[in-house]
Amino acid sequence: MNHELSNKQRIRFFLTSASAFAALFVLLGIIVFQLLQVSAYNQTDMSLSEMTTNRTLIEREISRLNQSDPFIDFPLDKPFPEGFTPQEELFNTQIILWTENGEILNKEVLGGRYTQLNTLTLDATKLNEIIPVVLAESNLSFRSITIENSESLSSEVAYIQFLTNTNQIDDSLTTFQWILFVCMFIFWLISLGVSVFSSKMNMKPLLLAWQKQQEFVENASHELRTPLTIIQNNLQHLFTRPNQTILEQSPRIAQALSETRRLTNLTNDLLLIARSDGNQATIQPEETDIDRFLEQLIQPFVEIAEMQDKTFHFTNEISEPLSFDASKIHQVLVILLDNALKYTQAKDEIQLVAKQINWAPLL
Repeated sequence: MNHELSNKQRIRFFLTSASAFAALFVLLGIIVFQLLQVSAYNQTDMSLSEMTTNRTLIEREISRLNQSDPFIDFPLDKPFPEGFTPQEELFNTQIILWTENGEILNKEVLGGRYTQLNTLTLDATKLNEIIPVVLAESNLSFRSITIENSESLSSEVAYIQFLTNTNQIDDSLTTFQWILFVCMFIFWLISLGVSVFSSKMNMKPLLLAWQKQQEFVENASHELRTPLTIIQNNLQHLFTRPNQTILEQSPRIAQALSETRRLTNLTNDLLLIARSDGNQATIQPEETDIDRFLEQLIQPFVEIAEMQDKTFHFTNEISEPLSFDASKIHQVLVILLDNALKYTQAKDEIQLVAKQINWAPLL
């Protein structure tokens, strides 16, 4: 695999991994922020819903309107309504009484707060529904719910609106949003490093497979070229002796047939290696006579060397049979001798010496 193709594949792996991390971080950030936003307003929304069903609280507010007294409270001798506690009298909660035409009735009761709420308008299309309300002029945010006044406490009051200020919650959510964004960005930068490492790791199997393929092609060229050369030489020699009998040429014919059978075995072995995942072959050792094995192996190379005007010398210093996989050793020696013939010039000398050094039998 050339360097340019390798870099392109690595960049492709990197971009895929980095994009996946970015998408996951964005999705995670959206989910976390939405859950936090819902939970942040949950308590406020529950309080607003409870206020709409608290008739005593509504009666008190209408009484304040009717008597123009913002300080009217529950009588001391009258117990609080069920489910209502003084904690509900929160400073950031306002109750607005509206006329049918959208005019605020309890301006005097609101006092100084009315100056902050004077831009508030009635939205009678979303009754009994909690909605956000933003007053841009006073930079205030609220959660609001509006109900229709179904009681006959005051004929002027058509709608009752409950407002709870959420500026603190909004500020906290904004701060958390920035913290979440910064953390996501930092971790995304870290993920870029992980993506670079991951792209390199993903390339290793591809580069290893490419290397094995290159080795396979090189071995195949060595393995197939030698028997084909031997067969070709023997056939050419037969054409130069048209008057000789088959018996006279039987050694060369036998050698050609032997190389043909070996070529068939080599083809099967190469196909097996190409199809195997591990590119590993099983070794089958057996006792082999070294002298006979090497003489049969080098005979074609001796003839090829003579045709190329080269000298081939063979010396065997091993007297006893050895146990090894003859076919695998044959393949290795063929590659070595083929390279020896390929990378030598005419008049050069090639020597093959067989020695036994620290030999141990294969178990």
